[in-house]
Amino acid sequence: MILHDFIYEWDGKTSTEEKPVAWSPGSYRVKIVKLSTDKDNVSFLISYAVLLKNARINTTMNTSLKNYIHNFAQKISSTYHLDMKKTLWVEIDDTIRAIWINSNPKLEKASLYDISWRPIRPNELSMIEPYLSDM
Repeated sequence: MILHDFIYEWDGKTSTEEKPVAWSPGSYRVKIVKLSTDKDNVSFLISYAVLLKNARINTTMNTSLKNYIHNFAQKISSTYHLDMKKTLWVEIDDTIRAIWINSNPKLEKASLYDISWRPIRPNELSMIEPYLSDM
């Protein structure tokens, strides 16, 4: 079930103490999808998927989220009440890559994350395939 479908833009600037997604401008099409419903004492490992595709509204707004996904994920998770650890983050480009964002337990207080993009797995692709047609 699609919960949200929108374009997220950032200008790379900040007027508050909050860090921007990246210090360069960017724009992404974002689709938040609910994959499962926890019920009957069964809790799924992945409840949501966030599908991302660079919108590139103009040539200056082409910053990739590859190196800034943790900043982006924190903002989206906070705004849309997602559990980052139970969300599959998927970037759609020439290839489809996925990531689970896990905080590094050794550096928990610093809010640092272990980030490792990988090709999407066949079972993950089958879960999100119905939502890819208009991305």
